[in-house]
Amino acid sequence: MTDMFHSLYNRSTASIAPAIEQADKAGDKTFLNWPASYLDGFQAFDPDHYRLEVCGLVDKPQAFSLKDLTGFTRIQQNRRLVFADGYTFKATWEGFVVHELLHRVSPRPEAKFLIQTNLAGQVECIPLKDLYTQRALFSLRVGGKALPAIYGGPLRLLVFDRYAHKGLGQITRLELSEEEAPGYFTSKGYQPEAQIEPGDYYATDLQAMQTIKTPGEVTQW
Repeated sequence: MTDMFHSLYNRSTASIAPAIEQADKAGDKTFLNWPASYLDGFQAFDPDHYRLEVCGLVDKPQAFSLKDLTGFTRIQQNRRLVFADGYTFKATWEGFVVHELLHRVSPRPEAKFLIQTNLAGQVECIPLKDLYTQRALFSLRVGGKALPAIYGGPLRLLVFDRYAHKGLGQITRLELSEEEAPGYFTSKGYQPEAQIEPGDYYATDLQAMQTIKTPGEVTQW
């Protein structure tokens, strides 16, 4: 399986590969100033056949089409994603909050974790309570345009107080579970909680190095 978490950002040299390389490999127009983490492993998909399955500890398991998802009540959030390999990106994201999805499937009281699976078969897991308290967003659009596959489209979970890999892109399955599941990136050596660590990061939107001083969501710049 192709490793989807391959960044074009080189932390040791603070350099980014030319944007044209992203566009050539992606097959669609790259419009974000962001070294795509999904460059080597994004999956082509047919929007007409895309489905998001929501299952597990729910009373009303369902499969939602992309048309269904775009019909949900959506909001916009201007917030910053932070990536474990040393860069950040702030944008206006558009999508729906967790409750907007889950109230349609009636989660059971014993459901404690959300297990995500994407088109490449990778898995990540996060406590449900964290998604509510940190205003996590299922993003369909960014910067006024549909989220491209190279950046995790058509649907990416954004968890802003954790490193970005804790929310998968190209999600196809969400399982509500009483027990935590091992995550793909944990198996690759990333810390399981994905807490943002203080340090220097390259802000691609600002084109400058910036310092994160405390753990948690970055709101200072």
